Amino acid sequence: MIAEACKAEQLECHFEILPWRRAQQAVKRGTADGLFLVGKNRDRAKWLYFSPPILETGYGFFSHSSLNVNYTRLESLTGLCVAVNSPSNMQNRLNDIREEMVSSNIEPIKIITTTNFPTAIKMVNGARCDLVFGNVDVVKAIIKELQLASIRPAGFYKHVFYYVGLSKSRFSKDLVGRFNQQLIQLYRQGKIQTILRRYDLTPADLTDTDWD
Repeated sequence: MIAEACKAEQLECHFEILPWRRAQQAVKRGTADGLFLVGKNRDRAKWLYFSPPILETGYGFFSHSSLNVNYTRLESLTGLCVAVNSPSNMQNRLNDIREEMVSSNIEPIKIITTTNFPTAIKMVNGARCDLVFGNVDVVKAIIKELQLASIRPAGFYKHVFYYVGLSKSRFSKDLVGRFNQQLIQLYRQGKIQTILRRYDLTPADLTDTDWD
């Protein structure tokens, strides 16, 4: 998707796969121009311009198939251990859940953080934690890659959107606007939908005129 938008805007774009923390640091240092796909938060808005939403996904809980634990409401999480990748928007949302439990006088979850997402999932697979919390599409992909047949969905939390993030120190608002228009045009042509559905992912709806 991004390669198509770069080509249409006559930008020469190169891609490199990095661990998530290093990718963010590269953009902050100015050794990379942007990163994808990324969720929005206040801190990232200080150093990133965002594209229109590209991908619609969600956050949810996963557990070992032998455990009878499921997220339905805050009380269903009472006192449970939850693993999450950190630092991330997923951790931010899980911290919010814990704070809400505390304010509601519910025994809060115990949050275990790791900088490696597969490690968080393996903790649940090895019965070292009750649940793992994260992007449902990412978790499903890791489960498939690692062949962890004993991990199952244990409750959907909320829908979220992901974006392309472009460095505020490297791009002008005008260029970002033109790049975003190319993404919108790709959506109108059906190309974004076609690309994402190859991976069983759901495109965000860009028919909203606010993105024009």
